Amino acid sequence: MSRDKHQRRLLPPYLATGTGGASLPSTLDTLTALRASGIPLASYHTAVHRRVVELVTGGSLTAVEIAGYLALPVSVGLVLAEQLVSDGLLTASVPIPDALAPSRAGRPSRQLMEEVLSGLQSLRVA
Repeated sequence: MSRDKHQRRLLPPYLATGTGGASLPSTLDTLTALRASGIPLASYHTAVHRRVVELVTGGSLTAVEIAGYLALPVSVGLVLAEQLVSDGLLTASVPIPDALAPSRAGRPSRQLMEEVLSGLQSLRVA
């Protein structure tokens, strides 16, 4: 049976985490890339935990994308991801801004070097 867009969920979204509303301090960012580690789920993991692992198996998604696929609030997606990372079922990697990514030659990008030079010049003037 499919849910209509205007029909309410039967359960509040925070129950998907299995914590009953208690949250862990999150160290993840909404744009943190998450990948499955290959470790099997434990018996205490919920069906939503299982779905998150299925979504990232064979690739990676951010916490925001996971929340979107599951039609959950982003905060719930972060809690789910944090739980699975702490259990070792997901690995997380912080996104690197393009300016910090090394060029093909293994050197910092021109944009980053220009920003550093501009910062040094402003220190010299001050």
